[in-house]
Amino acid sequence: MPEILSFLPMSTPEDRLKSFGLSTQIVHDVMTPGIIHARNRTALALGSARGTDIYQDSMEQLALRLAPSGWQLVYVGRQPRILHPDGLLSVTVASATGLSRADPQRQPRTHPKGPSTRSSLDDAPRLDMLFDTWGTMDKTILEMAELAPLWFLLHERTPRGLYLELSRPSEMNQSDVITDWSDYIQIPFLDVTGDMSVFGDDGDDDFDVPVRPR
Repeated sequence: MPEILSFLPMSTPEDRLKSFGLSTQIVHDVMTPGIIHARNRTALALGSARGTDIYQDSMEQLALRLAPSGWQLVYVGRQPRILHPDGLLSVTVASATGLSRADPQRQPRTHPKGPSTRSSLDDAPRLDMLFDTWGTMDKTILEMAELAPLWFLLHERTPRGLYLELSRPSEMNQSDVITDWSDYIQIPFLDVTGDMSVFGDDGDDDFDVPVRPR
């Protein structure tokens, strides 16, 4: 299992992000297209459309942005995660409430998650994976993905933009909602109330997504 990083008391959130090969700029860059897409939805869009926009766009953008540094898109029990090249952590995007941390007694809460998240909670026992389910992927990568600490890139949508944080889940309730976190790195608010025309629709709805051959 990868060695857990320790941080000095004076480490800043940006220092901690940098130790993982991340930064506020990277997070803002990958989350912006999704929130702009969501904000451009009409009143006739389905209720789940905006959340789906942010999740789908942000996972794709995160994978594209980090791939040149050796990060890989992997699946653990069918849950997509972006795996650090040295296995320091894996990241997946999720929505949550309570990210403003205005009330210290209130922990962020997610929508229900599946067994892959439960098996990857901080200090949870690791379950054996059915490698033949994902036989096209190298097993050593799967093993690394299983052992890498799972962190969520959490977002909470507001009329102005997104609250953001990178958080390590530690507890789930019987309804499969994450209710506690062993660690978190707060990320500055992403404000999209300004001119975001650079992220406008260019008329091309196709995505070039690398797919492993079966």
